[in-house]
Parts: sequence; structure tokens; C-alpha cells
Amino acid sequence: MMSPLTLRRPTPRHVRGFGLIDAMIALVILAFGLLAMTRFQARMITATTESQGRLTALQFSDELLTHALVDPGNVNCYTLPQTGVCGSVVAKARADDWADRAASALPGTVTTQASHNAANGRFMVRLRWTGRESNEQRTLEASTDVR
Repeated sequence: MMSPLTLRRPTPRHVRGFGLIDAMIALVILAFGLLAMTRFQARMITATTESQGRLTALQFSDELLTHALVDPGNVNCYTLPQTGVCGSVVAKARADDWADRAASALPGTVTTQASHNAANGRFMVRLRWTGRESNEQRTLEASTDVR
């Protein structure tokens, strides 16, 4: 009976270590792929965070616009900074509470502004904040007709 060593063919010197080089190249390609996936995921998290800020601002602007629509007799109470005569302490407190909640919910420096144009009945809300990830100034403007 022949031993397993005698059945083995001798390998040339230039072929030795070829499998190791293949494995190292595969690891390098895998590492670059994983790095690209990590960068992609970081960008997606940034986009999601910025989107969440815009959605929060939209919800707050919709809230103040709705208050002004429901209570058109006290629309001047919902302007920030307040302009005109405000006949309702409750409406003024709602507007101040809204501004405080918007400032605490949005990231960075937040500026709240609401104005009413009595000539055309246009009530406009403007929110400005600093993006959490990008540190860029963001602005949302929403308006409705209050008559």
C-alpha cells in the first residue's frame, strides 16, 4: 500500500502562498465594502435627523395656524411678537406656551415668528432653527387665510 505522501504531487515554488494572497485581497475588498456601508448608514442617520426636525417644525406651525383659524376673533393674540390688541388672556398664554414648546423641541437656536396681515387676512408662521447634524440654518414658513 502506498502512503499518502507518495500520491501528492510536488507544487512548484511560484504557486506556494497563492491562496493566502487571494484571502488577503478578499479581506481588503470586504473591508472597503463595510466602510462604504458604514458611511452610507451615517448619511442616512443624518438625513433622518434633519427630516425629524422639519417634521417637528411642521407640526408646531400647523398647531399655531389651527389655533388662529379656530379663534379668528383673537388672531392678534397669536402673533409673535405680539402686534395689535389682544382681547384674550387665554389665547395669549396659548401662543406663549407654543413658542416655549417649539423652542425646546427644535434643535439649536430657535426663532419663532407669527404675523397677521389684516388687509388680506393672511396669517403666517415662521420657524427658524439650526440643523442638529448639519449646523445649517433651517426655515419653515406656513400660512393660512384667517377672516
